[in-house]
Amino acid sequence: MISATVIPEPDLEFGWAGRQVEQRRGLMLHGPADVGMEGRKDELRVGVVGPAAYVDELVDWLKACSKGVTRKASRFEDLFPPFPGCSPSLGFLTALKLPKGGQRRLTKQRLRPILAASSDVGRIDAAVNICAEEVRNLHDRECVDVVMVIRPDGVPAGVPEGAATGADFHDLLKAELITTREPIQVIRAATWRGGKGVEDQATCAWNLFTALYYKAGGKPWRLVRSHSLPTRCYVGVSFTQSDAGDELLTSVAQVFNELGDGVIVRGGLAKRSDADRQPHLSDRDAGALLNAALARYREEHRTLPAAVTLHKTSSFSDGETAGFLRARDESGLSECELLWISTRSEHAMLIRGAQYHPPLRGTLLTLNPDEHALYTHGSVPFYKTYPGLYVPRTLGIRPALIERSVEEIAAEILALTKLNWNRARLDGKKPITLLTAERVGQILRHVPAHVTPAPRYANYM
Repeated sequence: MISATVIPEPDLEFGWAGRQVEQRRGLMLHGPADVGMEGRKDELRVGVVGPAAYVDELVDWLKACSKGVTRKASRFEDLFPPFPGCSPSLGFLTALKLPKGGQRRLTKQRLRPILAASSDVGRIDAAVNICAEEVRNLHDRECVDVVMVIRPDGVPAGVPEGAATGADFHDLLKAELITTREPIQVIRAATWRGGKGVEDQATCAWNLFTALYYKAGGKPWRLVRSHSLPTRCYVGVSFTQSDAGDELLTSVAQVFNELGDGVIVRGGLAKRSDADRQPHLSDRDAGALLNAALARYREEHRTLPAAVTLHKTSSFSDGETAGFLRARDESGLSECELLWISTRSEHAMLIRGAQYHPPLRGTLLTLNPDEHALYTHGSVPFYKTYPGLYVPRTLGIRPALIERSVEEIAAEILALTKLNWNRARLDGKKPITLLTAERVGQILRHVPAHVTPAPRYANYM
């Protein structure tokens, strides 16, 4: 029998342990989560690479945003709040710095190889080579936390999957600079100029400054800590098509702690099963992937968690379960939960009320003891509306091994949808463990196996 319940919107933690359900409201009331933390930076140093005229425009826009941006005219005031700015006393409580030595202006002569290329693939490759070289030159001359790269005119965002690269400017540039410690932020002129398909300026500022702050090592917000429960990290295991053949896929683990600090680990090849047509790792490779993920986590955070919740984008084979649990025992974890989370809509859909309103975000359907569906996208009481354009779909939750109730698991997934540092509001569908999966895989497919990529998730987002 199908049953439904609504999971309350989980709190997030901000500065001085302040709590709020919504990211922007929490920042405005309490400041970022790392206020008061040892080693927090009081400056956000941003470099810029791009066509000469665009660099000046972007710098001027960033300076204007740092003083605040008025809200969009709308009756939904909580959905479209003003951007408070970015200074020691506003917003992220840090000073925005745009050092002159950190600005690389690309002349028309420097950009000529892009226009001379005879195909979209050639234009993307030329732009990647030019921009990557300029980012490296910038780092040789100036110390910055993040480099913003403006996509030059004439460079398409991407090319079809069947083309030579099968990727886009963003992915290829990230892959080219994947060994550089400082992250980059790709941007296009339409973001600050506005226009069709671009969100209002306050929303753009919220999203961009959140991303910049996180990439610079800041902690905008965090999951609420419980001092009575064991420390927990969250591992996403996903697969990307390998160049070795249609049946082989490269496995990737994305590991996040309660602060949203993420590390990325490449694993072995998975094979698509003849039985269910889903990718699966061998017993040995599953154990090796989780062991490697935990080792990288310990290198970055100098400690291991007591418990792990593992989200996988496909079902668990007996071999994978055995491998992951062996890694649990070898690492001394107290818990290792295994969840198959499907982004495909389950065979159920809710309509709320006679007016056919979308279901509330947080609605959990239990289809049977082993199959559940969660609306992470839906009507949000905090906003007094549904902040989406399309009919919301569910995430499928299929536990392979859990230690807690499904309701606790669902509340945790809801909270993890808020750790999207590119999107500062309550309309995320995927938890951070899955949100990163495709993005990271598409970048790593362009990184040779002998190259050790940067471990921080900030270099991939």
